[in-house]
Amino acid sequence: MDAWCEAIGRVRGRPLHIRGERLGAEHPPGLLVRLDGADYIIIDAALPTLARAQTVLHEVAHLVLDHDGDALHADVDAALEAEAELAADLLYQQMAHAAGSTAEPCTRQVAALSRVPLRLWSSRRWTDLRADWHVTQLWMTLRAGMRDAKIISTSTGEQVPVEVGGRHHRHRRVIEVHDALRLLRPWCSGQVHDSAERRALRYRLDSAAVAAVAEAATVAVALRRRQAALPLADDSPFVAAPLDVTDVRAEARRLARMSRALHDSSLVAAEVDCWVPVIASVDTSEASPPGTLARGLPVMPLPDSATRPGRPARAM
Repeated sequence: MDAWCEAIGRVRGRPLHIRGERLGAEHPPGLLVRLDGADYIIIDAALPTLARAQTVLHEVAHLVLDHDGDALHADVDAALEAEAELAADLLYQQMAHAAGSTAEPCTRQVAALSRVPLRLWSSRRWTDLRADWHVTQLWMTLRAGMRDAKIISTSTGEQVPVEVGGRHHRHRRVIEVHDALRLLRPWCSGQVHDSAERRALRYRLDSAAVAAVAEAATVAVALRRRQAALPLADDSPFVAAPLDVTDVRAEARRLARMSRALHDSSLVAAEVDCWVPVIASVDTSEASPPGTLARGLPVMPLPDSATRPGRPARAM
């Protein structure tokens, strides 16, 4: 991506550089700063690779489309943001297609795929569809819990929550989930993450399941804290993919595991009960005014033995 931006700068006759900085959730994930001698794209250094690439493409789209506005996007309307995001999606698709067409073992890959049994191909297809649905379910949960959050979308109308399937849709949904997780980051606590990880390890889950439970518990508690207007977490790790994950399908499956844990795991439910035991029964809808009880609750863990009565100890 950096080399690509340098090439764009050479063609334009004006250098274009990428700089990583730690940006808070109150700022956009990327900023386009135009100086006298060069243009700079400032990127949140905590972004995972897929979100980083999308943010760079979004800012490049602003540059190419010659959108007016300041670096913080304060005076850029939603239509222009959606236009830049749509252009970024198209750029990503073209770059992915170009990378696939120039892959060295392309002929051998095609030959190998032609020998894959139809039954195995069908199984992989259904695995992808299940992962797409769970990612969409995660997106729906995040949007329902953060109705006031501004997340850039390429749709001009209402999103269709049951729409799944297709690599373009998969990429768009993964990006929007990462956008929502970034906005939730100030409420994500490292103590909650570590507590959930220890709980999952006690049940001898595999490494992928442990990671899914830990991240899902962190997100679930953060959503409750945000909805109840509780204080921000003092220690806030970014709940996202490892920085070296570049494959959309692999990242969709990782997010799907987290989604299943968030919605179905009794271990995640136990962590929520430990850290925000009373918030679960507090009505935080827009119709109900914020109560002083919810705002004044101490967010402290209960003993490890405290779990929901009558619920089986099923991790995933």
